Amino acid sequence: MRESGGFAASIDWLTAAFPEVGCSLEGPMGFAATAAFWAEGSTGMEACLAYQDRFASGMDDKIRAAHLIAFYCHPLGLAMGAVYLATGLVPRIAGLRFETYPRIDGGRSFEAGRFHFLFDAPSAAAGKGEEGEQQFHDGFVLHMKSIIALIKRRCGLSARAQWRLATDGLAGAFLEIGRLRGEQAVAIERALAIVKRAGSPLASRDLRYEEISVETPGGALCRTYRMRSGCCLYYRTEGGDFCDTCVLLRTETRRERLKAHLLETERKSVGCEVVDCHPR
Repeated sequence: MRESGGFAASIDWLTAAFPEVGCSLEGPMGFAATAAFWAEGSTGMEACLAYQDRFASGMDDKIRAAHLIAFYCHPLGLAMGAVYLATGLVPRIAGLRFETYPRIDGGRSFEAGRFHFLFDAPSAAAGKGEEGEQQFHDGFVLHMKSIIALIKRRCGLSARAQWRLATDGLAGAFLEIGRLRGEQAVAIERALAIVKRAGSPLASRDLRYEEISVETPGGALCRTYRMRSGCCLYYRTEGGDFCDTCVLLRTETRRERLKAHLLETERKSVGCEVVDCHPR
């Protein structure tokens, strides 16, 4: 996809590259307004909270809330980020639904859940400099503000903890898009410019990107990872552990885990890379 690609073309690329994200420009049937989807006691929100139980046993409401924010903000970041990085446009979300889709993992097909976004096309591009970064930041924060407040009331997870997970989701999404577009350095630069704004609820000293390298008989392997600023609380579930990029791990422990992940990814490169629900 070229930089000059249009809004519709960027969505076509997104849905082909990331089938775990649904995105449409038209067809309002079956979509709820965002405020209605994320409302006190709404069917949509309760279904999404309950869906988190498939990822681990022994979840309480705080753990479900942490997983839900991560589960939502990653595809939201992919959807908004793919459009923005390709066109400079900051899309507006006109509607939302939670749906099932056929997912293939390790040659096995099964039904999984995903968010499907209905976009309104912006009237003009804000660009990719300071103005665009500010507009993207403001749009993302505005979209998430009432959702985070609602989940705090419903589940008791603090707003600060949720904002950190939202930041992680957005930063991880930009990294994935950059990898696939062959513009990783640019995507990282723009993600940091969006989330590291002074006074922003997204700002965190802990969020960063780090290149991990490991020597092998065939030469050095290198990969850039997003280091998390928040915790999804997976370690508190039955049999749970810390994610490899968890903020609660010591720096050297994270690096050693990521080196092992990098080697495992290389070993399986003839097949599909193992991907967890919190992309690195």
